[in-house]
Amino acid sequence: MPVLVTAFGPFGGRTQNASSLVLHELRKSLPEIRTRILPVDAVLAPSRLRQALRRIRPSALIMLGEAVGSTKIRLEQTAWNLKNFDIPDIAGRKPTGIPVRVGAHESMASTLPLQAIHTRLERMGHGVSFSDDPGRYLCNQLFFSAMDFLEENEIRIPAGFIHLPLDKNLPTTSAAGAIAEMIRISLPR
Repeated sequence: MPVLVTAFGPFGGRTQNASSLVLHELRKSLPEIRTRILPVDAVLAPSRLRQALRRIRPSALIMLGEAVGSTKIRLEQTAWNLKNFDIPDIAGRKPTGIPVRVGAHESMASTLPLQAIHTRLERMGHGVSFSDDPGRYLCNQLFFSAMDFLEENEIRIPAGFIHLPLDKNLPTTSAAGAIAEMIRISLPR
């Protein structure tokens, strides 16, 4: 079964997203992975991810997003059942104080082997940190939606969200190498 890696398209008036730049680079070294670049849209992104999960039936899911201002790769440990957008998505939606899914858990944990990933990336010389705060924008919404979907459908695969620094803080080729290593570590044996 293939690995599914997702990234986001541009938003907030910018023309690029660090996550999609990394995804393009990653495809060169790992052409066997399945990928999706999702729009920064609170309705379309979760819907397209669920559709991809149904079609691809991946053995692992790694979702990528960018973290403006960060200098480290952030391994997100927890997804929160809350949408609290500071800026609108590309469709102009700006939900505030709304659950991702009414009646779902308050939070859900990543099922990626985060400690092993952290240790390996540190040994490779990458700045890396654990995070319990993926924000309450679309990254968190997608992360929570994915984990909720996997649980509801009894799909047990390594899955989680990774925030990447912008290219100026972590060159795209270096970030793609880090994600390739995460994939190797995350694949079920």
